[in-house]
Amino acid sequence: MDKKIDYSTKRALLVEDNIMNVKLFSLLLKRVGIQFDVATDGEEAIEKFNQSSYDIVLTDIHIPKIPGNAMAKILREHTDVTKATTPIIALTASILNSEIESYLQTGINEVLLKPFTEEQFKETLAKYL
Repeated sequence: MDKKIDYSTKRALLVEDNIMNVKLFSLLLKRVGIQFDVATDGEEAIEKFNQSSYDIVLTDIHIPKIPGNAMAKILREHTDVTKATTPIIALTASILNSEIESYLQTGINEVLLKPFTEEQFKETLAKYL
């Protein structure tokens, strides 16, 4: 699954509070050539989301201030339809099916379980971009 996507024209919002995960995801995003901003909590993420335009949001569920699933719900209620439909991918180690289902109900498009491979990450990006 190697769609030819010009990732250099795409922007992502990475929402993650763990510095090691920020470094890892930054490396993965740089490898595919996506421009990105980092927010370390849900409040900062909502602020950045409102101030800029993103093609995708990649968020951990367990982040400070506003958890990823609650943040997704807020983003889905945005008055700008384009922003409200921005793909949101949860990056989490949570593995309970009931939790995953509840995340999807908040407006998250897909849950990518940690640890995942670089290939799984790229396939998920290609699916939504």
